Amino acid sequence: MSPLPQTNPASVPGIDLAGSRPTFPGLPGDKLVNGLPIEDFHQKRLIFNQIDTPGQVHIYKTDCQAGERLRAQMFVPVLSRGGSALPAFAIIGQSLPYSADTQKLPVELPQGYSAIVAASPSQLLQPVEDLLTRARYYPGPIIDTRTLVGGKCYLAVWSPHNQMGKYVIQTGHRWPLRVTYWASIPLFWWQIRGWFGLSRAGAVGALAGVALVGLIVAWLVKKK
Repeated sequence: MSPLPQTNPASVPGIDLAGSRPTFPGLPGDKLVNGLPIEDFHQKRLIFNQIDTPGQVHIYKTDCQAGERLRAQMFVPVLSRGGSALPAFAIIGQSLPYSADTQKLPVELPQGYSAIVAASPSQLLQPVEDLLTRARYYPGPIIDTRTLVGGKCYLAVWSPHNQMGKYVIQTGHRWPLRVTYWASIPLFWWQIRGWFGLSRAGAVGALAGVALVGLIVAWLVKKK
């Protein structure tokens, strides 16, 4: 099998993996009432998870403010041994500007709620490579909307075809400026490489240097 062509995320419109804090949550709930809490839709995050059983539904939830931007993009990880999923996902909130394909949702909508559904991709584009970890992802659909009123917002992930496997979904749109993020870059590198099944040998010293530069930049930004 010939190597897959690679693309820098910065060269693909709408794709910006840099500055995303990775999270590796446990099994989310399968209903809105028992969804797994996430911090917010502001800061950029990459959620690394997997669908373990056919028909499994993952629900994440957070509190949203009126007018808040809700952005999410699905990524299909390129795994050397296979095992990726191509799930559908949806953003659910109160009084979204528009609603689409709600009949495809695996959960019932409460009164006053609407949803935007992004179906499983019918075909995959060229994979993009994260410059820091060298992990590769196929970019999937994007939902970018706003909620008109405050309240609970939800992110639902499921496979309409009962497929199992790993997936990555990005939420948020703001770069983190906290010093703790930049100090944690070596840990993030270690976690992501391990999740992808990639070698962790070497590069630790270089990552420490990147983290130091990031700390200095964050300090200068806050000082201004």
